[in-house]
Amino acid sequence: MTEQVKIENIIRNTRKYWYVDGLSEIAGGLIIFAAGLTYWLVSTLENTSIKAILLMIAQPAVIIIGSLIVQRILPKIKERLTFPRTGYLTFRKPPRNRRFKRALVVGLVAGLVSALVTMVSNKLPDNYLPLLSSVFLLIFSIYIGYQTAVPRFYLIGILMVLLGAVISFIPFGNALPYTLFFCGVGIIWIISGVITLIGYLKKTSPQMEES
Repeated sequence: MTEQVKIENIIRNTRKYWYVDGLSEIAGGLIIFAAGLTYWLVSTLENTSIKAILLMIAQPAVIIIGSLIVQRILPKIKERLTFPRTGYLTFRKPPRNRRFKRALVVGLVAGLVSALVTMVSNKLPDNYLPLLSSVFLLIFSIYIGYQTAVPRFYLIGILMVLLGAVISFIPFGNALPYTLFFCGVGIIWIISGVITLIGYLKKTSPQMEES
């Protein structure tokens, strides 16, 4: 094993600690669920020209705003719940402008995926959109799983594809398939986070109580 590989493994294991309690998945699931509801609300508009524009920008906007909120709230929750149990790990805190750029990149990627899905959807029936979206999310989930050394993200990716396939082959109408898919993905993330959190709380206890 080369020195570079060792360093990369150390970095991945360091990132892994951020996901040890499942809180990040719960937060991410809530954002995805909100994005699904946003798509449904926008789809109810009657003005087709405004609807087309909002369908491309509303979800990325929700993801950007949600990500910024999570970046402020999640560390405070971990300070009260996680760090007293398994120790404090200092992550190099990026400058505020870099954190904003990171959230902006996430939003832009979401916007790009939305735009791509919108363009492809012109040649596909609406009910196949969840299956198409699940492929992009599978790739994203595999990337997270590798970067953080957290294998459960691979399972999450498989579950998302299965959900997309099931919804795509059920005859729903209008925006319901896409809405159900994103809300379902959000629920998968939340359930994964809750299960991880419950297991974490059972296996650990605050250090002050142990002394």
